[in-house]
Amino acid sequence: MSMLHKNKQYYGKTDWTADKVQKEINDGLALLNGINTKIVTFFGSHRVAHDSEYYQHCRRVAFELGKRGYAILSGGGPGIMHAANSGASEAKTHSIGLRAELLANEKGDGSLFTDELSFHFLFVRRFIMSIKSEALIFYPGGYGTLNELFEFAVLMQTGIVDTVPIICVNRKYWHGLFEWLEDNPLRKEFFMHDIEDLKLLHFVDDIDEIVKLIDSK
Repeated sequence: MSMLHKNKQYYGKTDWTADKVQKEINDGLALLNGINTKIVTFFGSHRVAHDSEYYQHCRRVAFELGKRGYAILSGGGPGIMHAANSGASEAKTHSIGLRAELLANEKGDGSLFTDELSFHFLFVRRFIMSIKSEALIFYPGGYGTLNELFEFAVLMQTGIVDTVPIICVNRKYWHGLFEWLEDNPLRKEFFMHDIEDLKLLHFVDDIDEIVKLIDSK
């Protein structure tokens, strides 16, 4: 007998599911429309420690962007998310945390947020995190980070949403993955259309270069 009780609660209670999705979309868009400055969104692992080079780099990037008037948005959790919101708080700019209420290991520090929401549905959260952002910055991460990275790349590749810079920090970390994409789906099997698909992503480590890339958009 099937034990898929979690799935059944969504397709079995259609009114609840539809109403919950609609409310989360409405609340998220209302929050975004209340932010009158440009937004940059940060992604990356929740496991990154405060003394990590990734954490410190992310905090400094968020601080520099915040000083220039950008609002900083993250998933509202620990690790890279905390670093981004910490930099935003130091810069005294909008520090937005969009939390995932079902992920127990992504509980964030609410004292860092000027604006915050909690989401039940991850797909709604991803939509709100990206739809008004001038750039998406990705630090190293696992399944969740990769899921977000490729979802946004596909949406831009297919023209479903506007193209904005997708910035991948730490070339060394990302190198093997994108070398594989060039050698296999692109060149050997032709599952990707052309090299332009990979040019949607920018591999940048220098903080000034990241800020310049976003400012030039």
